[in-house]
Amino acid sequence: MSHDKISAAARRRMAETGESYAAARREVIREHQRASGQVPPGSSWFAISYDDGWSGRITDTLDRLIFHAGRGVSGVEVDPAQVRVRMGSFRLDIPRTSIRSVQRSRTRVGNTTGVHGGRGRWLVNGAADGLVELTLDPPAHVQPSIDTLFGLGPSRVDQITLSMLEPDGLIAALERQPSAT
Repeated sequence: MSHDKISAAARRRMAETGESYAAARREVIREHQRASGQVPPGSSWFAISYDDGWSGRITDTLDRLIFHAGRGVSGVEVDPAQVRVRMGSFRLDIPRTSIRSVQRSRTRVGNTTGVHGGRGRWLVNGAADGLVELTLDPPAHVQPSIDTLFGLGPSRVDQITLSMLEPDGLIAALERQPSAT
């Protein structure tokens, strides 16, 4: 779903429900993903935020053109067993039991957007605000891809910082204890 279609659908929803634009946009994206089978029932999905400045637009455009990702597609899926981070070719699956802490990040990233990592610390962002930091133990591993610069093998992830459209929602979802299955 293109950014223009998401915006139009969010505005229609705002008129119908009285929700804020951000809340309506989140729900439009979630409904679209559920309808297309991208998010299984019982999962929550949170969008990566993209800045409207030049660097955010470049990252969003490249993600859409090359990876069929970008606004409305890049995000974090949370289910009772796993947390899945997706942005461009970057794919990271984290067992919920590996998340030791989740909090708002005070990291200053400037105009940097995209996927950056090394020595166990990763930044996945389309914007400089709404940052959430996850600390993992045991570490997760990300496979080589264009976004990870085709490393020689899986790269360790001890900490990941994400720019989120709804940072408090992601934090709340990760702080909830998964239900026993």
